[in-house]
Order: sequence, then structure tokens, then C-alpha cells
Amino acid sequence: MRRFVYNINKQAADPDATSNEVVSFEDYTEIIGVSFVGAHGANNMDVEIRSHDGKETFIDSVPLEYYKIGTGREEISMNQPIVNNAVRVVISFTSGADVKGALVFTCKK
Repeated sequence: MRRFVYNINKQAADPDATSNEVVSFEDYTEIIGVSFVGAHGANNMDVEIRSHDGKETFIDSVPLEYYKIGTGREEISMNQPIVNNAVRVVISFTSGADVKGALVFTCKK
């Protein structure tokens, strides 16, 4: 197993934005889980995880807080096989508070 990091860095003054990026995991073919490690000032970011082609939703768009580890919360179990060793991360950001951290994906071959 190995962990892969997808960094998220937004400033409070950044404009509202939506991003849609493919995150690759070398030659790993299954995601065991995902979590957010970092800090955010308000509930101003939603994250969705989809298949690399965007056709299948693995985790619907939910507030970033849903992914956060700590205070009795653990990594979100996915146990999801992936195609092309990648997933698509869709982020909707609303200005007003900083978001600094990373999504951490635990993968296996």
C-alpha cells in the first residue's frame, strides 16, 4: 500500500472557482480510502471524487469537512478499483476563508 497526496491551497481572497483535475496513482489499481489533512477556516469547499473519465461518481460532492481526519473521524473507506490508475477530483471553492492541506489517498496494487 502507498499514500498519494493531492495538495489544496486556496486563499480567502481567491475568487469563487471550480476545478476538475485528474489525479494519477502510478501503477496502483485500487483506492482503499481518502482523507483530508490540513486546515480550513469555514465550510467553503466541496469535493467530489469521480472515475478518471468522470462517468462514475465514487463520492458525491460533500463539504471538505466530511473528509477531515480527527475528533473521532477516520479515513473514508472507498475500496474502489480504478481504471487507468487515476481518479478525477472536482472542487468547488467559495471565497472567504483559507483552505490549506491535502487529500491523502491510500492505494494498493
